[in-house]
Amino acid sequence: MSLDSHSVGGKTSVLLGYPDEPAGDTASALDTRIGGLPIWLNPSSPPTLGLAKCKACESVMTLLLQAYAALENTLYERVIYVYACKNVGCRRRPGSVRAFRGIMKDEDKMRAVAYKQKKEEERRNRKAAEAAERSRQQQAGLGNVLFGDGFGDGANPFGGGPGPSPESSVRAGTSLDEVEQVSESLERTNIDVAHRPDAVIQAPFEPWPPVEELESYKSWFLYVESEYLTNKDEQTINQRVEILASTSGSSNDGPDEWSALPESSSKVDSVFQNFADTVSDNPEQVVRYERKGSPLLYSKADEIGRLLINRNTGHYDNSLIPHCELCGSVRVFELQLTPYAIQVLEEGSGIDILNGMEWGTIIVGTCQNDCVPSMIDKIGVGYQEEWVGVQWEETK
Repeated sequence: MSLDSHSVGGKTSVLLGYPDEPAGDTASALDTRIGGLPIWLNPSSPPTLGLAKCKACESVMTLLLQAYAALENTLYERVIYVYACKNVGCRRRPGSVRAFRGIMKDEDKMRAVAYKQKKEEERRNRKAAEAAERSRQQQAGLGNVLFGDGFGDGANPFGGGPGPSPESSVRAGTSLDEVEQVSESLERTNIDVAHRPDAVIQAPFEPWPPVEELESYKSWFLYVESEYLTNKDEQTINQRVEILASTSGSSNDGPDEWSALPESSSKVDSVFQNFADTVSDNPEQVVRYERKGSPLLYSKADEIGRLLINRNTGHYDNSLIPHCELCGSVRVFELQLTPYAIQVLEEGSGIDILNGMEWGTIIVGTCQNDCVPSMIDKIGVGYQEEWVGVQWEETK
């Protein structure tokens, strides 16, 4: 994908998340929302607190995003959580923004697949038994021709009478418990990827503090729509860069102001220019989602831009994202937060611009294999940290 993705108008493959309405008590683990407190896939199976701690100061971070991100043809629910530290001193420090992936097996889907598999195996066994019976009858007929009826009654001289094999007998009378066993065998379908021998396994479980001790932003449900871009040739562009650069971390300026000022100079990072052009077409977006797609980079000159842009092609290359620590697979882009999320999250919070968030975008990359977390409990819930790349605002 060219970094200049805005050059062609029309519908793209990106899904955009927009603030909808405040998320109250009706929110569930399978709702996509920004802010608020986390809702775990199963209340009795939270992740270890360590996943939500800032690696710089060790304090518990604040939830930015909980995104329901189930994958097609899988037998489990899937959610992405993104956290950030609110301490000003932790800005730009590694580990001050983190993300992890949660999964929970879907019992209804697993039972349905197990039942279908059981019936298919029974059909195959029945066909095999019918073929074996036809062969036995043919052999018996040949015996009658050669020796008379003495050996043609199908009697077994070494045991009981004819009948289905022990395996087919078990299959024909499969009990609910056996269906459960089949279901258990499917527990890791689509996520059964071998971990590397040297995989980093999470530390022992650390419990969470009481809810009243956790900080949170105001929570908003998100509604999702496909991205539509206008064609560059049909509008005057390059008029948003300066305003975006100066207000992307501010809680005082709205998204419509991103198109208010003229282009600052020809020295502007061309990737940032593309970011500004693209976001301004749908200025109230707070999340961009395109698993296995390409992130909308905020800069090509910072640490993340240099990491993700292939020097030979000049284009984004997902193979450059640090690989999954568990299975060794490449990671793929999944989602990113955009600057307007800062305004929505901090609005009414009393946070001034000097103490507010100052990132340009937060990019989340997840295991391409979606491998099973290193710690998954007996009810099929597990959480695993994924890669986060933060592109911060330019410092003056």
